[in-house]
Amino acid sequence: MKVFIVGGEADWCNRLAAHVGGLGYETGSCPALARALDILGNRQPDILIADAGLLELASIRQHFPSMGIIVLTASTRLEERVRGMSEGADYYLVKPVRLEEISATLTALSRRMKTAPHQRPPESERWTFNRKSGRLANGDAVSLQFTEKESIALAALLQSPNYPVSHAQLFDLLRSGAEEYDSHRIDALIYRVRQKLRAHADAPMQIRNIYGEGFLILHRSAAVDIVLDA
Repeated sequence: MKVFIVGGEADWCNRLAAHVGGLGYETGSCPALARALDILGNRQPDILIADAGLLELASIRQHFPSMGIIVLTASTRLEERVRGMSEGADYYLVKPVRLEEISATLTALSRRMKTAPHQRPPESERWTFNRKSGRLANGDAVSLQFTEKESIALAALLQSPNYPVSHAQLFDLLRSGAEEYDSHRIDALIYRVRQKLRAHADAPMQIRNIYGEGFLILHRSAAVDIVLDA
């Protein structure tokens, strides 16, 4: 099985990679999340081990539904671990973590993944968003309508599926002539887009606020395919 390790201190990351490789796993590692996302997209591992501070768990789980995820955290707060498990972590280990504990966790997770019944992949659910008309539709079944400014913001988020779009980027896209868009107006605009998506139970996505970085689109499930049109 292939195991990929993301982040943490370089010495610890290298030590962990060497240990996991010694257990017989094919191992790779990367200290930075941005590069790790590119690597994961090109070659999905069977199991991901990552520092809690580097992950947007819900997004990772939606993009890689069959991958095992082990999260390492310095927090002892029960609420954080419960949230992490509900967002997609298979195991949550509190640092400092002994290598023996990681070995046992990998063994348990590998066994569980090998014995899990094969599930038929869900049928793709195709949505189209037309940025000119502001219409987000699932064929003729469901349709949501957005204003011109809302459409500009939503299109920007859809064009950046793996990385947050910052307030500054949205500001550059939205300003026109003497009209100014400060961070509060952008927050209000994103709030209106969120409310329209939340108002419909079948909406294909939600918008997540990534602290200090901006906004990120999360698909409702891995089977949702959203096409940006025009």
